[in-house]
Amino acid sequence: MENKTCLVIYIGNGYSEGEPSYYQSYIYSVDMRDNKENHEENIYKPLRELGYTVDTTLITNKHKRYDEFVEHYDAIRLNYTDFTPEHFDILDKFYRHKIHPGWGPGSFISGGRLLNLYEELPEYDIYVFVRADANFKQSLSDLNVDYNKINYLWRETDYRFFYDPENPEIAEITIDWPWNTYQRINGNVLNVVSKKYINVFKSHYWLDHLSLYVMLKDFSPFITYENDINLMCGEDEFYAGAPEFCTNPVYTFNKKIISSKDKNFKYN
Repeated sequence: MENKTCLVIYIGNGYSEGEPSYYQSYIYSVDMRDNKENHEENIYKPLRELGYTVDTTLITNKHKRYDEFVEHYDAIRLNYTDFTPEHFDILDKFYRHKIHPGWGPGSFISGGRLLNLYEELPEYDIYVFVRADANFKQSLSDLNVDYNKINYLWRETDYRFFYDPENPEIAEITIDWPWNTYQRINGNVLNVVSKKYINVFKSHYWLDHLSLYVMLKDFSPFITYENDINLMCGEDEFYAGAPEFCTNPVYTFNKKIISSKDKNFKYN
């Protein structure tokens, strides 16, 4: 039997203390090791059952315990620099030049670290991108994964449809407007990518929710939604990726909340 290979690439915040949230609504700490057992059961085990030899690399924030974490995960060490405010400014200017400013990419940081690699990713048959602080509710084997394509979780909609449905800013549009307008997809939490697409994918990954839209624009007709893209949660449902605002069927975030503006705050 031919040996199939997979590289799990951890992205995002692997470790921090007293970090402000994206929406500045709470302060938290995170340690990706808290999710290791969950990821072993829901990511690594299903891949091994499919016959993949699975390796790991960490392209997370370069926190003070980064070297310790590389050893802990027996991870392949890749040479990259962490994301800086200067990097953010460069990508932000490029984004604003190229894309409608109202659409919003999410965050440049997690995917932007891939642009700071000083070497090519080692060659594997597939690459699985995992947000370090994600805690999964179901297994990769429960999702509809096409290992020959670029896989995203779902079509992303505005979180206010779930959190604040009476908001006048969204009263005139429908739940599928972000998808129909600019093919907004779930951001950098879980992606499965065949090796034939990896260079295209990592060059656009920094665009988070907008990565699919720009990729298809840049590479049409060589890459199309019909032939090269797969949604692991199917074509019918729309979700918002922020579990502090609405429940989704795949993941929540495993963070320790230090303080919050909402005393009853919890992840769904």
